[in-house]
Amino acid sequence: MALLRFEKQIAGLAATLAAGAVVAKGVDGKLHASNGGEAFAQMQSALVNLADVTAKAHEMMSVQAMQAGAQLLEAAGGGRPKPAASEAVRSILGIG
Repeated sequence: MALLRFEKQIAGLAATLAAGAVVAKGVDGKLHASNGGEAFAQMQSALVNLADVTAKAHEMMSVQAMQAGAQLLEAAGGGRPKPAASEAVRSILGIG
């Protein structure tokens, strides 16, 4: 749950950063400078990297949860989970 909340916070930060980038570019144009725009570009890149890492962490947690569920199913005598519906049907029918 904490990871999901964190992902939502990243999205909110991205929206705020996008608005700030527009302002920074406008100020740079008036001041004939590029430091603000470059700084926002670096922050955008860092935020995208953070979002990517968070998504990978979420995916890893999902995989681990599925593996733990499969182990519990097997330990409880429910058999092994089937990767495809056709395999599950074959197993239920005693075909495979």
